[in-house]
Amino acid sequence: MSARRMPRSWSDVAGGLLLYGLAAFSLLVLVAPSLVVIGISFTEKRYISFPPEGFTFHWYWAILEKQQLIDAVGVSVRISLAVMLICLAIGLPAAFSLVRGRYRGRTALGAFVVAPQMMPGMVIGIAILFFGSFFAFRQSELMVVVGLSVFCLPFVVRVIMARLAGIDVTLEEASSNLGADRAQTFRRITLPQLLPGVLAGAAFALIEAFDNLTVALFTASPRGRPLAVELYQLVQFDSSPIVAAISTLEIALALIVVLVLARTIGLERLPEK
Repeated sequence: MSARRMPRSWSDVAGGLLLYGLAAFSLLVLVAPSLVVIGISFTEKRYISFPPEGFTFHWYWAILEKQQLIDAVGVSVRISLAVMLICLAIGLPAAFSLVRGRYRGRTALGAFVVAPQMMPGMVIGIAILFFGSFFAFRQSELMVVVGLSVFCLPFVVRVIMARLAGIDVTLEEASSNLGADRAQTFRRITLPQLLPGVLAGAAFALIEAFDNLTVALFTASPRGRPLAVELYQLVQFDSSPIVAAISTLEIALALIVVLVLARTIGLERLPEK
């Protein structure tokens, strides 16, 4: 005979309603602006207005007529791929050192690595700009890559650290006892378990580097501006819905990355930041 369920108190009910209400409000605040942007991108009006009138793909085709936007997309792709590779190349060994290492100063080193995550991107962008100016390092695509690598590295390190901390070390010890060297153990035992964290960190770095404005605004060259900076300049002088169309494509890009991660490794396997 099953035990009788205890009636819920009014405080439990009120707390549950408050929690659901806050979650619904947060979801509304996050999703509603994106839905407004998506709706504006299909309007037939020649200026930004809401609610949209009619339905057309004209503003998406108009993107192809603006060569500066096409060039900006190419710059953003190159920058985001370079930032992702740099963050993985530095973040993977850094995460191993911070999780598996046993040495003095490890806590201080960990705080130093994740410190850029606590600072606004604008501060990092200005700092990189002044630092580069001191050494005659002018605004360029390389400066954007350096600045965004500093900004995105903490995300990659923290995600990989969270995944690495959950890996059973005894499996690696068993592999070593069976005759495998460190490289074989890492390739066959550690890396398959660590792969979800690596892919998640790479996705965060890729998306953040692609549409980051606060860092790129101060480090990009006027002749090679990323898409985020180009949109910032465009929205000041152009009131057409083409900006909404580009923003909708960026939203779709982020959604595609999340769906690919969900289909390949499963969102439930992604570590929490």
